[in-house]
Amino acid sequence: MPRFRAIIVKVTRMSSSCENEIDRTDSSPEKTKPGVYIRTFGCAMNEHDTQKLYKILEKDYQPVDAPDKAELVLINTCSVREKGEQKLYSTLGEMRELKSANPNMMVGVCGCVAQQEGEALLKKGRGVDLVFGTHNLSLVPSLVQLRKQGAPPQVAINYREDWEELPLGFADTDPSKNGKANHVTAFISISRGCNKSCSYCIVPTTRGPEVSRALTEIEREVRIAVHRGGREIVLLGQTVNSYGLDLSPRVSFVHLLDRISQIDGVERIRFTSPHPQEIRADFIECVSTNPKVCRHIHMPLQSGSDRILKLMNRNYRRAKYLKIIEDLKARVPDMAITTDFIVGFPGETEEDFQQSLEIMDIVQFDLSYSFAFSPRPGTPAALMPELITQEDKLQRLQILQAKQERIQSARLEQWVGKTAEVLIDNHNRMDERCFQGRISQNFVVNFTQPYEGLSLGSLVKAKITGRKRYTLVGEVV
Repeated sequence: MPRFRAIIVKVTRMSSSCENEIDRTDSSPEKTKPGVYIRTFGCAMNEHDTQKLYKILEKDYQPVDAPDKAELVLINTCSVREKGEQKLYSTLGEMRELKSANPNMMVGVCGCVAQQEGEALLKKGRGVDLVFGTHNLSLVPSLVQLRKQGAPPQVAINYREDWEELPLGFADTDPSKNGKANHVTAFISISRGCNKSCSYCIVPTTRGPEVSRALTEIEREVRIAVHRGGREIVLLGQTVNSYGLDLSPRVSFVHLLDRISQIDGVERIRFTSPHPQEIRADFIECVSTNPKVCRHIHMPLQSGSDRILKLMNRNYRRAKYLKIIEDLKARVPDMAITTDFIVGFPGETEEDFQQSLEIMDIVQFDLSYSFAFSPRPGTPAALMPELITQEDKLQRLQILQAKQERIQSARLEQWVGKTAEVLIDNHNRMDERCFQGRISQNFVVNFTQPYEGLSLGSLVKAKITGRKRYTLVGEVV
């Protein structure tokens, strides 16, 4: 039996007569399934959970591309930044209008805000029918049924120490396509939760401590994905390179990469996101020499200032981060490095901010995701006195993002005229007859003419003939 540490559970059962009535309904001739729409905010883990939810619900619902076509709308939330919660309440306002036009519509809130707020969401978001946490996806069909039978709004945010079983055929879905099949890329969770204690982050509270998945289960899911046409495996975890430290016996992340790379049919392996504190020489050796590991590392920095990194409790300093970059690029000169920045952290001075800009010049990041600090209730950083105004935060953010735009433009320009291997994973959005794909460094390459014999999953050599703002243009060699 799975073990639970209950935070809140309110799952109200109906009478047996109601249950019998539902059984009789199920035995009637099959009708067109109602629609389900999931709006997702946040990180790759949230996208992965959305992928699972579509699969869990496919027996009773079919994905639709807009909430006004759905009878079940789920909002998968992120609480890492205040903006994520603002988006939730804005979306709930939109859903209230749709519910007034469609009394059969149900609205559920899941993800990190749901895990954090629990039953309070029923009061804050009028018209919410379901609230369920990051560990309770498998309960959704039963929560929906209870609500349909007339039960009050349902809340389930238990913390589970075990792993929820994956729905059968889970690897068939792609979160970017509202549950539709995309066999080329498979997103596979290798761990959940986080044992780091970054002073600004609420993830250890909303997703719990780090729990690694059994190596055999990961390999099994990879084989299923490959059997269905998967060529690229994307490994997900809050800190993926901490994988296996809680298993007995321990399993290293590098060993996991090696095992997956030996599975026939796997062409590429990506992962997000490694923590600089856990990077050792064996990691650098693996990503530099294993031909199936993509030449792209997304490694969050957050600040270029040692003083701010200490306040953030990031457990590494500027020199260590730069040494990792130096070692990676010494082995693989065209390794793409992407990162995260937080500007305006409590106590950040102009000198601290300039150190972040300086490290951008040193590293030349291919891409960075940057945000103005917003305090999250329940984190140590929320209690720190802020020394700069919101206006100053946004001004610093604009300066940093403008600098990144210039660097990124130059990085893209360096690819023009070169030849690279492209994995075809989608159609060109501007012309469905043409394809697009990604090079190992994770840049998107759009083909502007159709090629006979090309299909999803093809690996082709392409000459990069031009670039757009964020993407490359190529032609098949």
